[in-house]
Amino acid sequence: MVRIRRGLAAGALAVALLGAVAGCAQPGQLGQEEPTTAPPPPPAPATPEIPQLLGVGLVDYPVSVQTPGPATFSVRTLVVPPGGTTGWHAHPGTETSVVTRGTLTVLIQDGCEPRRFAAGDAIFVADAVPHLARNDGDVAVELVTTYLLAPGLPDRFEVPPACPAG
Repeated sequence: MVRIRRGLAAGALAVALLGAVAGCAQPGQLGQEEPTTAPPPPPAPATPEIPQLLGVGLVDYPVSVQTPGPATFSVRTLVVPPGGTTGWHAHPGTETSVVTRGTLTVLIQDGCEPRRFAAGDAIFVADAVPHLARNDGDVAVELVTTYLLAPGLPDRFEVPPACPAG
């Protein structure tokens, strides 16, 4: 009987030791499987509302658009830094711009009177008309510009100054 008690005591001690050691073991040790937790999925990219309005402006004079054939349509955003200018240039087609920030000064051939366009104003420049845009302010001017241009030609070409003060 003493023997059995010693055997039971030894067995109980062994179970207690194993329990203590097993309780200190880290996942993956002593044959325990590591818990598998998948990393969280990356956040979904924010999608803009469709349609996304880039700018709205009023062209306060009559416009007429006609192309002699097919035309390439493009939309761009432009930034003119303070003191910046586009230089005198023209396009092989029409340009319509909306000022979304700042104030832009524009000179157009045949008028030559500097005209200022603020945020919310729009500018239309007819086919091949020389013009210059500049930022006389102290904040960047931002524009959304559309072009309807002759295919296969450069988007713009430099021209000599069309106004004496430009």
